[in-house]
Amino acid sequence: MTKQCPKCGYVNPDDANYCSRCGYPLPQQPVISSNYPSTPPPNPLRPDRITASLNIFTRNLSIIFPSIIMLIIEIILIAVLGAITAGIGLILPVAFTVTAVIFSIIIGIIDAIIFSITVHTTTYMAQDAVMGTPLNLSTAFTKARNSLNRLYPIIAILVVLGILLGISRSVGLGWIIEGLVGVLLYIYSASAVLNKPTSLSETLNWYSRAFSADAGGAIVMLIGSLFSLIPVLNIFVIPYTSILTYLMVKDIS
Repeated sequence: MTKQCPKCGYVNPDDANYCSRCGYPLPQQPVISSNYPSTPPPNPLRPDRITASLNIFTRNLSIIFPSIIMLIIEIILIAVLGAITAGIGLILPVAFTVTAVIFSIIIGIIDAIIFSITVHTTTYMAQDAVMGTPLNLSTAFTKARNSLNRLYPIIAILVVLGILLGISRSVGLGWIIEGLVGVLLYIYSASAVLNKPTSLSETLNWYSRAFSADAGGAIVMLIGSLFSLIPVLNIFVIPYTSILTYLMVKDIS
């Protein structure tokens, strides 16, 4: 330990009573030299996963291809079933309502399955993007198809919702409910890609812990899930949310 002169700054031995350079009286307690920090440096800030996900997304824009394919399939499906419904309505007006409900149920079921496959495929591409590996849609789809059985519980919930919402035809309420369940789909998918065991209860518990570990990221995941159901916008939202969820599940145990 040394004593630093408060007048001239000269560093003296710790047993000195006066400065060896200027003779100024030194304090009785040793003074830590200014060459050393008096307090430890602050801990590094927690990584900003929200920004990191955006940076990864903008560097890997080909990750939007699964969402584009999903959108094209949905447009074709709605156009075909809509044309059939309109045709039946012209021929048999009485059967129009029944046909519309049946087709709404069919669209709800198919949308649930397509959405699940799209998110899962995109999550595999998100893993490659995070690791800096070139993205390959065909390879990601093959991996998603081979591990889709791990998503069956959440897919079943989405299918049931699709049926119920098709019957009720409540667009606003359906959007909110499916968006909330969609968060669990993203978590299920990321867990499968990372080879982490999961169940519905474990997924709910993990999301609760995520709010404590990274509330901002958890909230953005929820918002992303809601906007994943909006056509055209979901082309960009699904990839970003998949990347963010992958990083969250990877980092938060």
